[in-house]
This record gives sequence, structure tokens and C-alpha cells, in this order.
Amino acid sequence: MRKILFNGISALLFACCALPVVAELKPEPIPSVATLPATYPDSWIFAHDVNFNSMIAGKVAIIDVAADAKEFKGFIDASMMANFVESKVKPRLYVAESFFSRGTTGTRTDVISIYDKATLKRIKEVVLPKNNRAQIVASKHMLKLVDNDKYLLILAFTPATSVIVMDTDTGELLSELPIAGCNLVYPAGDKGFASLCGNGGMKAVAFDESGQETERYDIPPFFSVEDDPLFDKPAFIGSTAYFLSYKSQVQPIDLATSKPKILPTWSLVSDEEAAENWRPGGWQFATSDGAQKLYVVMHKDGYNGSHKFGGEEVWVFDTQSQQRIQRIALKKNAFSIEVTRSATPLLVVTNTEMGLDIYTTDGDYQRFISVGDSTMPIVLHRGR
Repeated sequence: MRKILFNGISALLFACCALPVVAELKPEPIPSVATLPATYPDSWIFAHDVNFNSMIAGKVAIIDVAADAKEFKGFIDASMMANFVESKVKPRLYVAESFFSRGTTGTRTDVISIYDKATLKRIKEVVLPKNNRAQIVASKHMLKLVDNDKYLLILAFTPATSVIVMDTDTGELLSELPIAGCNLVYPAGDKGFASLCGNGGMKAVAFDESGQETERYDIPPFFSVEDDPLFDKPAFIGSTAYFLSYKSQVQPIDLATSKPKILPTWSLVSDEEAAENWRPGGWQFATSDGAQKLYVVMHKDGYNGSHKFGGEEVWVFDTQSQQRIQRIALKKNAFSIEVTRSATPLLVVTNTEMGLDIYTTDGDYQRFISVGDSTMPIVLHRGR
């Protein structure tokens, strides 16, 4: 028995020695962290996932919508009805967000989190001592950079609305400018902003280098909040904001200076299309491109209350001729849209199932991109 066992062990050792030698795998370094370019490619967008199922875990995902693979480049946190803006001058990303000492309860702290674009690391945090930043469903028009990105404008709600002015060089909070009865922030002039008001008018405020108010304008009512209100999410072409009404009217407003100039209205629809109740709708349902074209999500058979349901088509308008030049039929209804700044632009559609459908601006479907399970990327930002 001992001899048999010994012979078996010898055979096993011989067999092992006869096997080819395999090089030992070197362990991967931990942590293994990549970096992004300080200036993002034009095909990259930011998809703000508000995450209604767990708002404490909201995020802003960075996605290459032209990529066939590895399109997800990274993300930054965006907690509790956060708002986001990218600097076009500095390699910085800004998020207005809130935290609670016990997760979803306890002491509230409002901050401006400042991220480095290459590493996505939080490099600075500015506390808003009044804890009064507006917590409203995410919109591009609640956090804005003006004057070559020198000043960050933060919408506040106390419960009266106001705008906090922050110096982005120092992080100092310079002032808080009241805009009671009005809401949201639309840059106007070099150092100023405008807001839509509940009476159908507009308020505009300009400030100096120290953030102190220098001018204030109250624009009389120019639309009916009862018969045909304006959506509060305009598309910008240059310094002109194109506001859309519930019943398909376009209200351009020139914001090149601190005093808004109300321009003549025009219609998205013909008489026949109006009779069929073609209307705009969705969340972020209008955008523009570098050729001064306006893109609008439209739905047929609209009614009072259908304005947030999205639409089955995207209509494209030449804002110079004020004529529709294209209709894009979608695979799935759109909720939000954006157009990249690429040399060959892409139309990005957050569909009503909360995934991203990518089209050419000629309407050719390209690909589908998932931002993740149970996500809600309802605000899209193109890279600046």
C-alpha cells in the first residue's frame, strides 16, 4: 500500500513538472482610476438623473452619445432636487444640492459643490447659510453662470423667491437679490438676469462687481397666465430666449442687455394643425442648434393638462423665417431633448421610459443608451 501511494505521488509530481510554465499575472493597481479631459468632446452630454425613487442619490451622468460602446464616462453626485451647470471658462462643474444630517431627516445643509472636470472630485464646497436654495424639480434655469462665468446665480426660496450671487473665483456669497412674485433665472446682459412673473410680466435685475443691485426693471404683462401661459423653460439662440406657450405660440425675448426686449410672437402651427390641437409638451421639450434652428417636442390632440406628457414628434423651425422645416417621427415618445454641439449634431431624446434615444438631426435613429435602472434623466445639458 505504501509503495502504491508513493508511486502515485511520484507520477503526480512528474506530471506537474511536465506542464508548461505559465507566467504569473501581475495584480492590477488599486485604486485604478481614469481621468477625463479638462475640455470634453462635443458629443458628450450631461444627463441629470433626479432619481425620484431616492432623491438623496441623484446624479449627473456624463455620456458620449456618439459612442457605440463605453459611452458612460462617469458621474457626479446631485442630492435632493439638485441643480447643475458646467463652466465654459473654467474646468469646473457646479451643483446646488442639499444634505440632511440623518440621511433623509435631521439638520439640513445647502451647499454649492464644485467638481473638477478631469477627475470628477469635489474640490470645494460653499455652504449656503440660510439653507434656502429652491428645491424644485430640476431645471436648467435655477443655476446659471454669467459674465464670463465670474458669477454663479442661485435661485432661492424663503418662501419669497430671490437670487443669490456667488463669486466663482473666491466662493464668496456677495448678495441676495429679491424677485418676489417671479421665478427662475435667465441671464440678461453681462451682469444681470430676468425672471418670469405670476402676473404675465417679467422682472429683470442688474448688479455690479460686488453683487449689489444697480438696476431693476418691471416689464408689464405681455402674456395671459389664464388663457395661454408660457412654459418657463425657453430655448436660447444667442441672447434671445424663445419661450413657448401651451397653445403653440412662440414668444422671443431679447436678453442681450439688462432690460429685456419683448419681440413679436409667432406660431408653431398652421390653422389646420391648431384645429388638431398640436401642442408642445414634456419637461425639457425645446432646444436649439448652432444654425439658429429651434427643436420642439410636439403632440397631437393636446388638451388642458397634456403639457407634461411629452410628444411623438420633434418639429424643427428656422427662427429667421419662422417656418417649420422638418418633422422627426420618434420611435418612442419624447419627454426631454437636447442637441449636441458636434460638427455633425446629434439629437438626444429622453423617452418616456427614461432611456436615451439618439438620432441624427435629419431624424435617422442611431442607438439607445441606458443611464441605468430606475433612473430619471429628465434634464439634459450639452457640453459647453
